[in-house]
Amino acid sequence: MSAEQHGTTVGGAHRFVGLAENLERHAGRPSGAEPPNVRGDNRGYALVFFQQERYHLTTVISSGLRFQPLGAEPAQELACTVYKEQAEAARHLVDLTAELLVTQQTHLVPDQIVPNEEPLLPHTEFHGVLASGHPMFPPEFTRFTDPDGIEQLQVFTLLPVTLGELNFILDNGVTALRQQWARFEVDVFDLGRPSVA
Repeated sequence: MSAEQHGTTVGGAHRFVGLAENLERHAGRPSGAEPPNVRGDNRGYALVFFQQERYHLTTVISSGLRFQPLGAEPAQELACTVYKEQAEAARHLVDLTAELLVTQQTHLVPDQIVPNEEPLLPHTEFHGVLASGHPMFPPEFTRFTDPDGIEQLQVFTLLPVTLGELNFILDNGVTALRQQWARFEVDVFDLGRPSVA
């Protein structure tokens, strides 16, 4: 077995050289991390916190989903960007969604809705997340390529959606919701925002 074949077999960590620097370039400086074994057992991924002081934003990004058998090609990680004081909520949303993917051994596709019967966050109307490109960061954040320009990783940004917005998507589609967000100048980083549907 050649080294190249062996690397692919065990997850090919070499494919992600430069990933940490790429995430930092867009999401800001790392300010903390939660290890995979934070609850005792190894959940299969860590969570890393990044700060963008200029915009008062925190981005929580999973680290390790790319090595899990989720069937995703290219590999995937998750991110959620919110205002700094809402960082714990972003941590919760990324953790919850990542845990679901690992448990069900599945992956996300662009514009996929992950609904929930109950509110995902206490005292909010958010009943799901939309897997999206990042609303502010450039495409290089969402699609990480190796030095040869081959896409190795997609970072899906989780955008919280309300129950009304979930129903709106079912009736009108994701593009229509994005148009509503633009029309009402919705700040998707604010977890205190009102529903547009």
